[in-house]
Amino acid sequence: MDTSAQHEQTIIEQFSKQAAYFAQLPGHAAATQLLMDVAGVTESAEILDIACGAGAITRPAAHLAKHATGIDLTPEMIEQARLLQAEQGLLNLTWHVGDVTRLPFAPSTFDVVLTRYSFHHFLHPAGVLAEMVRVCKPGGRVAVADLVLPADKIVAYDQMEKLRDPSHVHVLTESELHDLFQAVGLRHVQRAGYLFELGLEQLLSASFPKPGNANQVRAIFKADVGADNLGIGVHHRGGDFRFAYPITILVGTKLATANSMAGASDGTTVG
Repeated sequence: MDTSAQHEQTIIEQFSKQAAYFAQLPGHAAATQLLMDVAGVTESAEILDIACGAGAITRPAAHLAKHATGIDLTPEMIEQARLLQAEQGLLNLTWHVGDVTRLPFAPSTFDVVLTRYSFHHFLHPAGVLAEMVRVCKPGGRVAVADLVLPADKIVAYDQMEKLRDPSHVHVLTESELHDLFQAVGLRHVQRAGYLFELGLEQLLSASFPKPGNANQVRAIFKADVGADNLGIGVHHRGGDFRFAYPITILVGTKLATANSMAGASDGTTVG
């Protein structure tokens, strides 16, 4: 397994190359609005977006909230985020280059702490979630949106995805993600979800796999048509392989005290 330092370097290498692509992605507006709604982003809120990339969530949050802060490990991503901020004339935004496993913020700083499409890149997602909770205010909300898969699909998916993107670590099941929320004391958990459809060639055009791996990925997708071993519904359409990531959003509340946390454990709901 990669050490933390090796993995961080792999992430920086991959996302430095992908920064311009991610900055130009379409708005993904309906999914973004769903995350804002479920996370409870309001005009009085202070927002933190971790592993923010080029600010695809941070900038929409800034349009809605009092202030939004984004932090990402990759300097090139933050540079793209700053350029897009300037284009949009947003003044209530702050950016940080930093490690999300050791957030450089005081405890109980933010009303909403969120992240999208990042947890499968973390060596230790439980530690990242604990940091998100630490910097969230009591009564605030912590939200994670990411790909989840059934347990019997994960080995095949992880093998394929590591060929495409060496910074990938491991996709979680929804129950594993929910268990992480419980373990760090988040309660009153709400759920939402959607399918995020893509074409394989579109995805590969923004990817930087090792030589030969792109063709291996194409072969895996071809073999998966009608089999669905990957769990993403691969099918052939219009000369390309199409698929859909099943995305789950979980949002939990940080309760005010340890005692109230313990008392609320039986009342947790998944909507």
